[in-house]
Amino acid sequence: MKRDIAALADRQFDVAIIGGGIVGAGVARDAAMRGLSVALVEQSDFAGGTSSRSTKLVHGGLRYLEHFAFRLVAESCRERKILLEMAPHLVRPLSFLLPVYDGDTRSLSKIRTGVMLYDWLTPRHDAMPAHQTLSPSEAASAEPALAGSGLQGAVRFHDCQMDDAKLCIETIADAHRHGAVVANYCRVTGFRREWERLVSLQAVDQVSGDNIEVRAKLFVNATGPWVERIAKLATQSDGAITLSPTKGVHLVIPRVNREHGIYFQSRNDRRMIFLLPWDDASLLGTTDTDFDRDPGAAHADKTDVEYLLNQMRLCAPDVSVRESDIITSFAGVRAIIRSDRRRPSSRSREARIVRHNTNLLSVAGGKYTTFRAISEKAVDRACRILGVRGTRCRTQETPLPQTRPPHAGERLADSPDVFASDITHSCQSEMPVTLSDLIRRRTRLALSQRGDESVARKVCDIMASELGWNDSAKRQMLANYLSEWSASRASA
Repeated sequence: MKRDIAALADRQFDVAIIGGGIVGAGVARDAAMRGLSVALVEQSDFAGGTSSRSTKLVHGGLRYLEHFAFRLVAESCRERKILLEMAPHLVRPLSFLLPVYDGDTRSLSKIRTGVMLYDWLTPRHDAMPAHQTLSPSEAASAEPALAGSGLQGAVRFHDCQMDDAKLCIETIADAHRHGAVVANYCRVTGFRREWERLVSLQAVDQVSGDNIEVRAKLFVNATGPWVERIAKLATQSDGAITLSPTKGVHLVIPRVNREHGIYFQSRNDRRMIFLLPWDDASLLGTTDTDFDRDPGAAHADKTDVEYLLNQMRLCAPDVSVRESDIITSFAGVRAIIRSDRRRPSSRSREARIVRHNTNLLSVAGGKYTTFRAISEKAVDRACRILGVRGTRCRTQETPLPQTRPPHAGERLADSPDVFASDITHSCQSEMPVTLSDLIRRRTRLALSQRGDESVARKVCDIMASELGWNDSAKRQMLANYLSEWSASRASA
């Protein structure tokens, strides 16, 4: 997968997709597999926004049962099974403990009832056994960090953990293998219209500075928290889609879990919080607060950090994690459709597909877990608009190829496991433009204790050799990455 800007301008495509997050990636793969000609442009790096800043879970959404979102949970459980079979190298089963304490707003009997319904909605899979109820001593034995005082017991259930950025990038790479023309760092600046119909999008290549035009019969706006802005740019009007974006913050901290994910109730605001194993560290999150600023500027502030650490101290009081111990942090913005519910956590995670004018579809809302199903619905609708018949979605039964070669060369890190051959493969096949693209999204180095300068220099040297950077470019790339790395730690 090589960056070829000229290929975007040399013909009219059936479908042009704006947005290289997971929904845009899913639409591109599905449409290309159906034989449509596809173009995709992304303003930053693939998965550069919310799609690399999630809780890293493919899950049914146990807590949504509390809001009677049975359809969403059932769909999410079905999609979890599909993704587990479609990309087993990126989506793996994970056992969870949900502890219950004296005074919790959700009793142990209520939790058991909810998990029984969760099991009933879950398609059978050998790697996803039914739930179990654990006594206080069994829960403490399974995860010794859990607070013992007031512990009534715990429920053990299963969901899946994923590498969100890699799943997005490999989905785009597979779309490319099926003929899609894709490019990162292409920012859409406008559209050309004829009456009520869009004819082309205008964009600027942020690498060369060149202006480009992409012609298509139909356009799909899959830009996540930027969906309102692109819809307004295309239609010159407001109101077709209205979001209530929320910010979700995560902290990477020294390892707390033994082997389970811990899903626990906040003592302050009834929210549910995850403490997950993450290589040799733990991932703590998430917050859910209203956010009305530039999604690209979202970061963990002091209030976010204090909230998460305070909740963890109540869950695992014998584990000392101070702000200075935080390895790194990240924040993403959820593109939630506006509702009249005051609490962000109670707002629906359902997706909507909106048609504007004659040939523009906008996809808003949704969960990462359901991206494939959302994409299928969007492409079904695109085919109807285009008058294309006789095609069907094949993504459900088509595995995502595992293309990474065997490890070779110097071992750059052991948790996550990264070798020189991984860097070379990424440069040749995954379209990284900057050092940060590779360290943050094509490996998990930036979300680990190995994201520091010593490893970054080695990665930079390999990238420079593969991509032809001179010494000045190398210095600039390294300085830019280290500035981001420092900022993510300073936020925490």
